[in-house]
Amino acid sequence: MAAWYDAVANEQIGQTFIPVLHKKALTDDIEAVLGGDTDPYKNFVARMVMAMSLQKIEETYAGLADSYYLAAMQYFEEVVRLKDLRTLQCLSLISQYSLLTPTRTAVYYTVGLAVRICQQMGLSDEKTIALGVSDPWTIDLRRRLSWAVTTQEFGLAHIMGRPNGFAKCDDMMNVQFFEMVDDDNITPQGITPGPVAEDKAVAVHFCKMRLLQAEIRRVLYENKRQETMGSNDTWFTQMNQKIDEWLESIPKKPEWAKAWYLTRIFRLRNDS
Repeated sequence: MAAWYDAVANEQIGQTFIPVLHKKALTDDIEAVLGGDTDPYKNFVARMVMAMSLQKIEETYAGLADSYYLAAMQYFEEVVRLKDLRTLQCLSLISQYSLLTPTRTAVYYTVGLAVRICQQMGLSDEKTIALGVSDPWTIDLRRRLSWAVTTQEFGLAHIMGRPNGFAKCDDMMNVQFFEMVDDDNITPQGITPGPVAEDKAVAVHFCKMRLLQAEIRRVLYENKRQETMGSNDTWFTQMNQKIDEWLESIPKKPEWAKAWYLTRIFRLRNDS
């Protein structure tokens, strides 16, 4: 049972664009839950990871996935009450599951709550991202969660045609990207150099796509102008150049990444 549980969890982590959970910490939490640990956060995360994994693997597991989701939600109030990094992790997992199963939870509500907590904790600005902490593991996790919430909020704003809730000037995100090495290289004691982790490279490229979408939405649909922008406006040339640069920098691995991102190019071009 434990081996199967861990295998499915790793499948889910490999398919999540923004790694909101540290792999080693997740493994430890799952083992603790299987050992009878009653901690609300650990139980919530273990069940949500299973729910998302089953939902992604095959449609026939949808009912079982929902049962894990409902089991996780029994701990919802306790983990939200914390209003810390663990809360943001849990809200991000709920949001991801909501995108897979829209009828379960209002995704804009959970993402909106995550945005407010992010701002309260100072995670939306590089100047305050490390406020009160000094260990590399926590700082990297803060950056992950900052970008996870940002991409979810920017994505919803883009889809729903509304301004994003971060209220940052020109949608500029000055928070540095999280470390690109494997989680095994990231510890509270320090970060060990290593090769670029494929999942991290894909995640960072996804963040950059959301920033492009945010700029397109802001310039074309949010800013009021006295005159309509013509197709010859220099902004269109500049934006197409940014999209080309983004396209050329698509990670070569994993192999599915380029094909997946190429399907998004058409949408970006259409939007601009």
